[in-house]
Amino acid sequence: MQIDEILVQLENNTRKFPRLALERAIEEKEILTPILIETLEKQSNNLEELLEKEDYILHIHALYLLAQFREVSAYPTIIKFFSVTDDVALDVTGDIVTEDLGRILASVSGGNIEPIKQLIENSKANEYVRGAALEALLVLIAQEVIPREEVIQYYAKLFSTLDKEDYYIQTTLVINSAQLCAVELQEQIDRAFEQESVDLFFIDREDVSTYLVVEKEEALNRLRNEPKYSFIKDVISEMENWSCFQLQERELSSDIFIPEGFSFGASKKSKNKAKDKKKMQKQSRRKNRSKSK
Repeated sequence: MQIDEILVQLENNTRKFPRLALERAIEEKEILTPILIETLEKQSNNLEELLEKEDYILHIHALYLLAQFREVSAYPTIIKFFSVTDDVALDVTGDIVTEDLGRILASVSGGNIEPIKQLIENSKANEYVRGAALEALLVLIAQEVIPREEVIQYYAKLFSTLDKEDYYIQTTLVINSAQLCAVELQEQIDRAFEQESVDLFFIDREDVSTYLVVEKEEALNRLRNEPKYSFIKDVISEMENWSCFQLQERELSSDIFIPEGFSFGASKKSKNKAKDKKKMQKQSRRKNRSKSK
């Protein structure tokens, strides 16, 4: 399989996992790396256009391959890709942002956390993207790339500078602080609860107390043993069981529930037609790039 054929196989989601193409892509790392970075760069300038290509998935493969390659030169491009305003980065990457973006950022960072900090503090970026950037710091701690103390100091700064109505980021910050057993930040955590900046659906004071009684080294070991705080090491094992590669139209039966807005190619099911069409198109695009069922 030649380079052009590899790219063709990885370009669109045909509902069949492109194992051979990915194996060949890994073998051709040196040749494909600049092509994959160029693909992300091009798409970052045309995300609205990418929204219309609902089966296009080369950018997803690029993210995971470059993460596996630990390609530091891809770091600025990936940061740029996810620094756009509104939900467009989320729409074109399915649930990658909430599931693996933190690991991808950490994998290509080379230990340089300044771009990650900039993304976290970018109030115009999507809140889930910013939350993933926060998680990237936990990955780097778990992989012993940066010291816990450096992140604790940064968290202290964030607690003092974040808008108290930045609820999702405040909540993520409290959760991550708890996971680090950051007793040093007890006062800041308490203040976040007092000013009602924390979503109690995700974590409450009792949860935090449970985390903070653990020894720091035990907390770090928990992170190290948690797959979600690992680097991307094997794109095939990461992606082969994604739901978007499992369902095929010929396999559908009446007893399988299809989420509203899910489509195979151009066809779309719309319950409320014109009113909900745009929303459901977004759901469809996300689903066709989704890793979860």
